[in-house]
Amino acid sequence: MNTPKSSKIPQQSDETASSMIPATQAEQGVSIAQQNEALSHLISSSQAGQQVGQQEPPSSWFQGVFSLENGHWGAKINDIPLGTFKSEIAAARAYDSAALKLFDNDFMRNLLLTGVTINEPLFHSIHNSEVIINMIKDGSYERNYKNFLYYRCHDIPYGDSVVMPTSLDAIKGLIFKELFRKEILLTECQNQNFLILPTKAQLCFEPLKSYRGEVWCEFKDRTNRSWAFQLCLLNNSQVYVFSAGWNKFFREMELRGSDIVLFYHYMDLRNFPDRFSYMIDVIRGVRSPRMQRRRR
Repeated sequence: MNTPKSSKIPQQSDETASSMIPATQAEQGVSIAQQNEALSHLISSSQAGQQVGQQEPPSSWFQGVFSLENGHWGAKINDIPLGTFKSEIAAARAYDSAALKLFDNDFMRNLLLTGVTINEPLFHSIHNSEVIINMIKDGSYERNYKNFLYYRCHDIPYGDSVVMPTSLDAIKGLIFKELFRKEILLTECQNQNFLILPTKAQLCFEPLKSYRGEVWCEFKDRTNRSWAFQLCLLNNSQVYVFSAGWNKFFREMELRGSDIVLFYHYMDLRNFPDRFSYMIDVIRGVRSPRMQRRRR
């Protein structure tokens, strides 16, 4: 965590941003294991290409995804084959869904969460791991998940069409681990000068409790724009808040009640050695008119 003494928002380079939020020892262990897993997938993709033909097909930046000679894409996790897919993004989605079930969100995902995939744990809660993996293998997973959302989750804002993540929800060479999320409350729309962080955020910021100076946290958004927030303890309590810098983000992103702000730890596989940084993203919580009629 960088700790500038000046009260002005620091102008930091990508290298300094990568060390701003310290990981717990457990998270560091997970990150190392996930880094090794990511590299092993890239190696296996290359080996697969050499085995199926003399000319090696292009590899994939996504975890668990590898190209096939026929132009399709394969996916696997922990040496478990997940099937063959027509697009690289579909294979990346399959890996994320399988990893969510097997690792309970403690993994580096290929695609950023969306208003659809953020509720996958609800679907997983009614199926065991074998059922989820088999649905992915036989190609019925996404169809069954969409039906689940539409017919059984009336309190979730979905309309006639449920769209799974696309290439717009991926950034080449980056894989993501969710740190915590915060749903914007109506009271927080009225007071936009600070954001009260959830309890889960304490694990990220616990090492900073004894620090007496100012602490700033920097995140990149999908457009690679940097946002810096000052981290403070609320009234000397155990509750952390983002103060300075938050109002600007709130206004420029036009946040509203029920929007969900996600905070990620991401790894950039394009650089050697792999670089760790932090990202912020928003899922809009606008309820579709049709769902409102169905709930009445």
